Parts: sequence; structure tokens; C-alpha cells
Amino acid sequence: MEQKVKLVSLGLTEKEAENVITLKEEMLKRAVKFSYRKKDGTVREAVGTLRRDLMKLKDGSLWAPKGDPKPEDLTKVDYFDIEAQWWRQFAVANLVAVEG
Repeated sequence: MEQKVKLVSLGLTEKEAENVITLKEEMLKRAVKFSYRKKDGTVREAVGTLRRDLMKLKDGSLWAPKGDPKPEDLTKVDYFDIEAQWWRQFAVANLVAVEG
């Protein structure tokens, strides 16, 4: 609930905040298909995850963190792109849709 309040204070509607929270929670469990508006205005469809055992790199190895984790930025969503096999990020306000 606290995260939802913070997201709404950043200018998101309650529904947009719920969608961001749902996306993050689901990506902790599995790979999720979603879309967001990129900086150039085009829409990217992505399959992303936050589940470490699904973070396979191009060489087939699993991604492993290096150094200290960075503090969470509530204005952005970081995710591991299953197709690109690397990390991506987008602004929370640019989330378009989350599938099933």
C-alpha cells in the first residue's frame, strides 16, 4: 500500500500505480509480457522478469549481480528482457499494458 501511495504522489492514477505494482510482483514470479512507451514515442512489447533463474545471458549462463545493489527508483521499472537477454528500464508513467 505504501508503494501505491508513493506512485500516486508521483502523478500516477491509482489504476496506473496498481498496474506497475502488479507488473513488478508478477515479474518476481515469472516472465511477463507487457508493453510501454519508449522515449521516442514508439511502443515496445517486452517479455521481462525479475526472477534470477530466468535471467539467461546470450552465452547461456545465468546473470549474476556485481557490486552493491542500486537504490530503487520509484519513477522507473528495471527488468531483465528475456528476448534481448539484458537489463532494460522504462518510466513508470509509460507502462501501457500488462498481459495476463
